[in-house]
Amino acid sequence: MSDTLALVESPAQLLNVLEWAYVHPGEAASLTIAVLQPVDPRSRAQVRRLCRFASQSKVVWRRYEVRAGYLGRAGELVRLGRAVAAARRLVIGDLFSRTIQLLLPRSKAREVVVVDDGTATTELVSLLTYGGQLTRWHQGELKPSAKGGPVNRWLARAELERAVFFTCMPVAAPPGTEVRPNDYAWSRATFGPVQVRSGTGADLAGSSLVETGVVDEDRYIDAVGWIARHRAAGRYFAHRRESGPKLERIAGLTGMEIVQPELPLELTALTEPIGRSLLTFASTIAYTLPIVLGGSPVRVELCDIDDAWITPDTAERSVEFLRRISALAVDRHNLTRIPPQGRRRPEPSEALPAAH
Repeated sequence: MSDTLALVESPAQLLNVLEWAYVHPGEAASLTIAVLQPVDPRSRAQVRRLCRFASQSKVVWRRYEVRAGYLGRAGELVRLGRAVAAARRLVIGDLFSRTIQLLLPRSKAREVVVVDDGTATTELVSLLTYGGQLTRWHQGELKPSAKGGPVNRWLARAELERAVFFTCMPVAAPPGTEVRPNDYAWSRATFGPVQVRSGTGADLAGSSLVETGVVDEDRYIDAVGWIARHRAAGRYFAHRRESGPKLERIAGLTGMEIVQPELPLELTALTEPIGRSLLTFASTIAYTLPIVLGGSPVRVELCDIDDAWITPDTAERSVEFLRRISALAVDRHNLTRIPPQGRRRPEPSEALPAAH
């Protein structure tokens, strides 16, 4: 196994490892990417496409089916454990991952690089700085823990000489770490230029906030319908975790074309014609797309989330997280905000614009 091992579980993490490797060719000279295969078909398809790009960039990668039943998982974890133990440098996509936390005690790495797993990076940095159990932002209130528990203690080991966050997020380095900026140099150098679709219609990027249980589905679909009417949104780029029945409801209500991207939206925006306005709810792409599309005529706009959409069981921590990442994105990239509207479900007689 090579000196540098990356552990990734999603398309976004894999993309950001490729970005890190492009910016740090010396450190990535002996890189092997361990792809801990996701379960859902859309994520797997995007990972498969990105692995092809990794091969074209001469980056070695290996698949691990860590979710393939008890016996299969056990065998794959043994293989991964050996690879982790042999690596001098670890590049990690998700320190919240229980699988990765299970592997960390095997590590003898002298350096760790944490690449973005989306806006969750802001929560990770906060928890490692101020303490608290590493629990994902949408999974309830924080439980006390000594400076992040075993992950933070692992990061603070005497054997670890350097800990780096490679990120596009506006975060301050936790004690004993450093931050290096991710400006999507590989994506911008490899793909593009940006092509703008003809016409004035907007594209809307879908959200998985319903699937995570934070936002009520009816409220969300009402909001999407209002955006379709008032912003002439002709296409809906589905999040890879959105359910089929939900997407069918959106298509039926709005008349929008449902697009299921074969690549993360950062690359889709560079490889396919995109609307002159790209609308998004609070999400990672509110940070990444202004970077990827910098210098192009495409505008990224943020659709605010109304408190009335939040499900009753959602923890206040989750609500505050959404508010924080929205405010930070607007401040960092000077985004236009679209206030929430259209809480009433349209009557059948109300006309909707045809799909573009």
